[in-house]
Amino acid sequence: MTERILVVDDDRQMTGFLERFLTKQGFEVHAVGSATRMGLAMEHSGYDLVLLDVGLPDIDGFEVTRELRRSSRLPIILLTAREDVFDKIIGLELGADDYVSKPFEPRELLARIRSVLRRSRAMGAPHDALPEVRMLRFMGFVLDLPRRQLSGPDDREVALTGMEFSLLKVLAENAGAVVSRDRIMQTVYGNAITVTDRAIDAHVARLRKKILPCAGSESLIRTVHGAGYSLAVQVCAE
Repeated sequence: MTERILVVDDDRQMTGFLERFLTKQGFEVHAVGSATRMGLAMEHSGYDLVLLDVGLPDIDGFEVTRELRRSSRLPIILLTAREDVFDKIIGLELGADDYVSKPFEPRELLARIRSVLRRSRAMGAPHDALPEVRMLRFMGFVLDLPRRQLSGPDDREVALTGMEFSLLKVLAENAGAVVSRDRIMQTVYGNAITVTDRAIDAHVARLRKKILPCAGSESLIRTVHGAGYSLAVQVCAE
């Protein structure tokens, strides 16, 4: 089945090139020039991936990503002329699957598109629908997947960054099993930035500190030396 890509960019030269290039690679491509038209397109058709420019004329691409992630797991690759690494981090924390800077090498973009689509297919859930599992419960915590929020045993929200939420999510979805650093790197960070083992360890340490006051004296996230991390609790999916 031909995979469908929605290109959202107000640069007609860019969208024209992407339509021609990606069509030659076997994709079905539809291009629009604003966030408003993106919404209309998605109401009438289903897509497998969105290439989303950050600098749209009506709504900032980061805000579009934030809104889309509240109701959908549709893969998103952000396109931007900005080179600032902090912009890349913001995009990823808001839920983008990857981040590509302009100008880009077409073959590199193609490789990133295929990589994101492979990860999406491996998850096995519909792109344009809410996940079948909406809540993950463990030790009094509630991980709200659609809202990307964590509530503690006292029902108060535990403030997490986007990456911390994604990290806890992948650990909770594989509770009791060891999740390797390589899998965390692919699932949480994607291919948009280079991440070291130390950076992953630092995110895990910050996440531990945030949930430790609610969980008691023992950390819920265990380090398995040489292998990765494990959420050592029973998780109930709803």
